[in-house]
Amino acid sequence: MNIPSKDSCQILQITSNKKKDGGLWPLFFRYIREKIMEIRFATPSDLEQVVLIENANFSKEERIAESVLATYLNTLSKTCLIMEHDEEIAGYLLSCPSVSQTVTDDIFYLTESDMPTGGHLAIASLSVADAYKGQGVGTLLLAAIKEVALAGGFEGVSLTCKRYLISYYEMNQFEDFGPSLSQFGGQRWSDMYWKAL
Repeated sequence: MNIPSKDSCQILQITSNKKKDGGLWPLFFRYIREKIMEIRFATPSDLEQVVLIENANFSKEERIAESVLATYLNTLSKTCLIMEHDEEIAGYLLSCPSVSQTVTDDIFYLTESDMPTGGHLAIASLSVADAYKGQGVGTLLLAAIKEVALAGGFEGVSLTCKRYLISYYEMNQFEDFGPSLSQFGGQRWSDMYWKAL
């Protein structure tokens, strides 16, 4: 399976003492310090860190329950990806098979006794740890799940997002399918879909 294994991501901010018009001017230098990150399939041992990141990034209403996260890691590991650096999880993507091109709310309440099937992959959660935000982690995880979809013969990948994130997913080759029927967390969502070639 052609899942990307490594990527160089680095950010360093340096402040200069050089004065201009009596003030200090910050200089920002990107791509100075190298961090090697690896993408791999999820395992049950990832649960503790995944729960911490999920809880940090989503409101109580929008976060997936720990028992459901455990179901993904325990039984759907081949469609769930972890990006890590020095054994620390930088981000994760949890997905499952689906019969629909759009996300249905049942993927947020999965149990081990009710495993989904279908010709599409539906992303339940894509989340990045605070220390790794802005370093391309989400984009790399999306690229990797596309490789998983292609290797597994899936027709495409679906997800839901809030309106302000539509342009981000469009940048990652997802098509806006309009307002979603999903009511997860009591929010308004938009359906996005990437069609496999």
